[in-house]
Amino acid sequence: MLITAIVLIILMFSIVGYVFIFGPDDEQLKAVSFQVNDQEVLNVTCEIASTNEERAQGLMNRDELAEDRGMLFVYDTPTEVSFWMKNTLIPLDMIFIDENGIVVNVEEADVQTGIPDSQLTHYHSDGPVKWVVEINQGLSASHGIDAGTQVYIYDSD
Repeated sequence: MLITAIVLIILMFSIVGYVFIFGPDDEQLKAVSFQVNDQEVLNVTCEIASTNEERAQGLMNRDELAEDRGMLFVYDTPTEVSFWMKNTLIPLDMIFIDENGIVVNVEEADVQTGIPDSQLTHYHSDGPVKWVVEINQGLSASHGIDAGTQVYIYDSD
């Protein structure tokens, strides 16, 4: 019994170590395509945050985010959501997307270090959303992504 427990612990740490070193596997990534006037203006590969724990962690404590990367927050049913920048070290665009794949609103979120939780700015969806994409701040504006932009989400290759 003790040997079985030790083997399970070693196996668990091996799996966690693999994910930590090599990052999420392809099944944990989605490609997100933003289209303006039927033209793709931006395509990013996103990590998925679909559980309460993953959504709460988000992009906290990361020093950088590649220009072609982001995080996709997934909700089971459309809901109005609110985000903040607690322990987030990268200025972000928060893109709120409804169940039809249409951008509802985009918020530019600045880093807020050393501020008590009660004073952190909250960024809200302008209606019920099914997804939120976080990318580097300014990418939305520079690519013309705003309310009404069509978004397609598919498995990453």
